[in-house]
Amino acid sequence: MGHLAKSKEHRLLREQLDRYPLGAPGEERIMEILETIFTKEEAHLAARLPMGFTAAKPLSKKLGLPIFELTAKLDAMADKGLVLDLEIGGEIKYCLPPTLVGLFEFSMMRVRDDIDQTKLAELFHLYLVKEPTYFARIKGNETTPFRTLIHEETLPPDYSEVLDYERATKIIERETFVAVGICHCRHVAHHRGKDCTLFELESCLTFGDIGRYLVRHKFARQITHKEAQNIVTRAKQAGMVHIGDNVQNEPTYMCNCCSCCCEVLGAFKNLDFFTNTFSSNFEAVVNADMCNGCNACAIACPVDAIELKESGKTMASGKPMRQALVHKDICIGCGVCVPKCKKNAIAMHPRPQKHIVPENTIARTIMMAVENGTLQNMLVDKHANMGSAAIAAFIGGILKLPPAKQLLAQRTVKSRFVNFLASKA
Repeated sequence: MGHLAKSKEHRLLREQLDRYPLGAPGEERIMEILETIFTKEEAHLAARLPMGFTAAKPLSKKLGLPIFELTAKLDAMADKGLVLDLEIGGEIKYCLPPTLVGLFEFSMMRVRDDIDQTKLAELFHLYLVKEPTYFARIKGNETTPFRTLIHEETLPPDYSEVLDYERATKIIERETFVAVGICHCRHVAHHRGKDCTLFELESCLTFGDIGRYLVRHKFARQITHKEAQNIVTRAKQAGMVHIGDNVQNEPTYMCNCCSCCCEVLGAFKNLDFFTNTFSSNFEAVVNADMCNGCNACAIACPVDAIELKESGKTMASGKPMRQALVHKDICIGCGVCVPKCKKNAIAMHPRPQKHIVPENTIARTIMMAVENGTLQNMLVDKHANMGSAAIAAFIGGILKLPPAKQLLAQRTVKSRFVNFLASKA
């Protein structure tokens, strides 16, 4: 019953954050995280912010605060990563970031003394990696906020079906602004006394307006495209997994992840319900005639998707021969295993069923909301009048009816529905 003692301001903030597709589920752990990151005053203001970007003038009117007082508070919170402030349509607009990717990452993307990062690191590890609470909302869903990018070099040289948004190098080439910051997950591991020995701490790339936001507020630093490409090259050589924004256009981030620190990979390995829907559109395939069972691919695999099994054949010594077996329901299609095989016995092949990659952030958010049954939160502001609240409840009720759920479970219908809503956003 400890959550009853938590502040009203933080409880209201948790409720507002929980309206996002991934949300802020649970009670004890998430409340401890929010109370570590937000003061009561900050939580009070953040809980009243809309989910969409809004200019200061209408916010001032809505919240009943003088505009100069409001902007001063919002600017101070943006400096702490508690509020997003982006220039949209020639003016600064504000928004409450989601938990992931957003508040959680920002809290650990630089060394800080205004919050207890050691305490926060342990809370994040428990909430995201060890306990099923947070990722339960995407159980069985097709759409996640992130996706694996295949190591391009592991594809056949003449393979032409891989798209630019599936290639880390092409994503970087297309961006006009690139920044790099401290990896949230490795920083968490550092504060837990488990420093990463596989890759560098400053390794998370951000792009576009979000990159500018992070640089402006000193969470990251701007780098050249060449510097970004060099980070990606070093990451490949170190056996890192590229995990990027699950969109085709205008992605906001790309991480270079290790299995020892990454919270997404850790949760995937620890939590049975967390499926590999964030995989690339490729999977590892073993050539049984060439595999000699050396186990190098299994050791390299960041998600334990490969194991050695007896092949039914025997070696010259008479001992049973073992060969690599890829569990396709676990493989995330990263390609890390391929260069480790000296016999060229493992290769990346296209998946029979491709994952849908949303066109942009708006489409991804709507698609996740459709799958989670939280679309009404995207359409109607919680703080609006009773009529709007009734509309939200009505929409939510309609989407939970069996005919609507069955229709939106169809890829074509869902895609058209999402694209229509995104075009109106």
